[in-house]
Amino acid sequence: MPREKWSSRIGFLLAGIGSAVGLGNVWRFPYIAGQNGGGAFLIPYVISVVLLGIPLMILEFAVGRHFKGSIVSSLKRIRKELRWVGMIVMIVSALVLSYYLVITGWTLAFFLFTLIGTKLVFEDITQSYLSPVFFAIVGVIMSVIVARGIGRGIEKTNKIMVPGLVLLLAVMVVYALTLPNAMDGISFYLTPDFSKLLDYSVWTAAFGQAFFSLSVGSGILLTYGSYLDERVSLESNTSIIAVFDTLIAFISGLVVFSIVFSFNFEPAAGPQLAFATLPLIFKEAPYGIVLGGVFYLLLFFAALTSAISMLEVGVAVLIDETSMSRLKAASLFSGILFVLGFPAALSYSRMSLQILNTPVLDLMDRLFGSHGTIFTALLTSVAATWFCDKRTIVNQINKNTNCNLGGFIFFLLKYIIPLALFYVLVASIIFYE
Repeated sequence: MPREKWSSRIGFLLAGIGSAVGLGNVWRFPYIAGQNGGGAFLIPYVISVVLLGIPLMILEFAVGRHFKGSIVSSLKRIRKELRWVGMIVMIVSALVLSYYLVITGWTLAFFLFTLIGTKLVFEDITQSYLSPVFFAIVGVIMSVIVARGIGRGIEKTNKIMVPGLVLLLAVMVVYALTLPNAMDGISFYLTPDFSKLLDYSVWTAAFGQAFFSLSVGSGILLTYGSYLDERVSLESNTSIIAVFDTLIAFISGLVVFSIVFSFNFEPAAGPQLAFATLPLIFKEAPYGIVLGGVFYLLLFFAALTSAISMLEVGVAVLIDETSMSRLKAASLFSGILFVLGFPAALSYSRMSLQILNTPVLDLMDRLFGSHGTIFTALLTSVAATWFCDKRTIVNQINKNTNCNLGGFIFFLLKYIIPLALFYVLVASIIFYE
């Protein structure tokens, strides 16, 4: 059976953007930027995206397109023993997705209940049956989309959701910038503190955020690259995805801090921002139901497009390794994810499932989301540059481009980036808060 392909370049771009733009763009980037030099943080961040993120993205796309296979089958074709690296990447990606779906369920629950005028707080979702129920619902939605295939499922969904996300963000930014005291939030967010550039922890934060924001290390881009036409330029299209991802994160910061400061709340990061702070604001804000509905739909679109890409990693492995049908592969893998993620869905419930006094969801995020994906990116970059023929990678990178930067990018990937990833991994373990 011939391998599926993206029907168009724009379909591939939107799928790549949908994968990269996730919850971290909305609730992680703004807070980290505000705490690490404001506008000055953009300097190390952009450097990190250009020298770390984009080369890693290009590498995954190049390997996937050349070998036309999943993370396991592609690495296995480089060297038989490397199939175990592919298996590790797939397992870590599945573990991340299992708890990411829990949070995706929260976004859908908040959207629907906000839409009907029910004012929720975080505990209304997490301490009731709603958390596991919506976890299951988004799992089914995701599975149905992936089961429909690349063109009719993943590509079609991203063609709707990514433009929808941009439109919703545009509505939010217009509203946010017209609020009283919005400038106070923007000042906190963007006022540059160039002295921070001398602080190594700021550079560590920039490296880490660039890495987490671009979907590298999870096998997603390699899998998406396997469906890519040989006529598509990797350099230019990867750069477009990275620029778009950065813009979404930057604009999200304008929205978040304008709203939070206008209503005199303390800025926070992560789920606390989205599910604790902002619901309180939406209760008080004029047209709060509409505003909250738009915001949580935006979050849901961002989360679901990322979740779809993570599921495709495992589904592609099952199809390539067992010749299983796409429907069976999507159903089986989604069932496994439900079992893996169910404890995370109960983390904040009355059962309060914890390990080492830490909610299961938080522990999974720390082990697999924060540390695991850096480790798998390190493994992937070493496997693809130290064991694969250099000409294979360089030729893929240089196809359909006038820049011919393949040799330089390969040098970064083989010698510089593994050291940077090792540094970020160690720093994330030592300084994790």
